[in-house]
Amino acid sequence: INTEERTVSIRDDHKRTTLQFDVNKHCINYPARLINHIRIPPKRTVSVPVSVALSSAQVLFRPSFKLHQRSPILMLNSSLNIHRHTSFISLHNPTNEVRLLPKGIILGTTTIPTLSFKKDPDIDYSFAQKNICNLIQPITNSAQKDKVRRVLDKHVKLFDTTKPTIVINVKPHAIKTLDYPPPSSKPYYSTPAKQDAMYKITQELLQFELIRPSYSPYAAPALLVAKHDGTWRMVVDYKKLNNITIKDNHPLPNMEQTIQVLGNGYQLFSKFDMKSGFWQIPIEEEDRHKTAFITPEGLYEWNVLAQGLKNSPPSFQRVMTDILSPCRQFALVYIDDIVVYSRSFEEHLEHIHQVLSILSQHNFQLNPSKCSIFRQQIDYLSHTIS
Repeated sequence: INTEERTVSIRDDHKRTTLQFDVNKHCINYPARLINHIRIPPKRTVSVPVSVALSSAQVLFRPSFKLHQRSPILMLNSSLNIHRHTSFISLHNPTNEVRLLPKGIILGTTTIPTLSFKKDPDIDYSFAQKNICNLIQPITNSAQKDKVRRVLDKHVKLFDTTKPTIVINVKPHAIKTLDYPPPSSKPYYSTPAKQDAMYKITQELLQFELIRPSYSPYAAPALLVAKHDGTWRMVVDYKKLNNITIKDNHPLPNMEQTIQVLGNGYQLFSKFDMKSGFWQIPIEEEDRHKTAFITPEGLYEWNVLAQGLKNSPPSFQRVMTDILSPCRQFALVYIDDIVVYSRSFEEHLEHIHQVLSILSQHNFQLNPSKCSIFRQQIDYLSHTIS
């Protein structure tokens, strides 16, 4: 590839073919040349072979205007299939005389669109590709690794965790409450250091539109819980709201039955974990005011499903069960954990593609560091599956 001269050269059997390219063009044109001398009888239509500088392609053909000015031969705009640099064009002689066309004459122009590599500006491709590389690293067979990468690359947005996403085309979480006055509480006492930490957390949640300022009569107190790495996690004490919330009886999968299914002679397993799973599910607009929580800095309410709400697990399970129903023969889901199981590599590749396609369609986001793919043994629901 010569970027200065904008050419691409291909060497084959001691021959070199050089093509000019322009990155700003939306299509590329190639002449269609007559391969042999042609004799066309009067009032006849013949199909003639032409050569094009493309090995294989579907192209559009446009007759040469110069040839039309010199010869009465008629040709139509058409679509051509090129195979091994060759295709066929119909020529019609409308006259009462034999018409001759010499070998090598240009009958017209073929046009092929250039490849488009448009990128979604909302995706951090380098970050997502790094996650994909880490995920496929344990696969030792290079040919299989390439096939897996190609499938994952089709769903690259799933692996970009630089900012939260909210799923689409799913039923939002509803909060049905008994006929009681809205419960409210004062903010919990916290030290100045914790207040600063709480403020930073709420500002980040506001930035990603996971929460919004609230004017609700509801008010559940928020507090900070220390994580293992020494940072803080905000939780909301929804005890009073949960006491007046009508229970959602959607079932969670039976863990023992799930383990039994996975033990039926399957050879390959993949596990997918949702990134901050609950936060990806939207809440019904009319119920968002019920999630209001209070901090020393202000009152906020959730746009997405919050942890600590009474029906968060069954609501999330319902969404996942519904969207993955087409994959129920080879995929199991327990809240925000998905396991895919298959009997062969090619089968597993197709199963993975189907699951990831559904997650992509609904704008889900994975947690790559907690995912495992194409393994003969995985840990799932506190069990080792092999």
